[in-house]
Amino acid sequence: MKIKKFNELTESELNLLIDTHFNHWVKFNPKMKKEDTIYKFKTLYTKDTLPFGVALVDNNQIVGFCVFKIENLKKYPEIYPWLSDVMILPQFRGKGYGKKLLEYGQKTLKDLGYTTIYVWTDQAPDFYKKLGFTYKQQVEKNEGGFGELFYKNI
Repeated sequence: MKIKKFNELTESELNLLIDTHFNHWVKFNPKMKKEDTIYKFKTLYTKDTLPFGVALVDNNQIVGFCVFKIENLKKYPEIYPWLSDVMILPQFRGKGYGKKLLEYGQKTLKDLGYTTIYVWTDQAPDFYKKLGFTYKQQVEKNEGGFGELFYKNI
């Protein structure tokens, strides 16, 4: 098992990651476009500074991934950096892989000089609480509706 930044993934690993992300999230956001996902994951998130993505890979198989970025919720530009697009594939959940990804990303953020990380969720608040995140407030999502905002000092 190895954690890699998106810019360290093979082309096939990155394409699998993009397909997995898009096919999951388009169900929740039908306006989502595959070409936007490809652009973000191949161009924006392949940096050593923000924004960047990390993936957990096992024998060329994607176990999970997440993104760390400055812009997330349009109505809250003053809040950053964000943890976003967190996904552990169903067959790998409950084994601590999400925690490993987040710890790696948080260490990278700390090395970049950040002291706090934010995440919003409408699906997994207990996951973030378990990892030491604290509830801050309710937030309006970009596509409408509301989620819960959490933060963690790193």
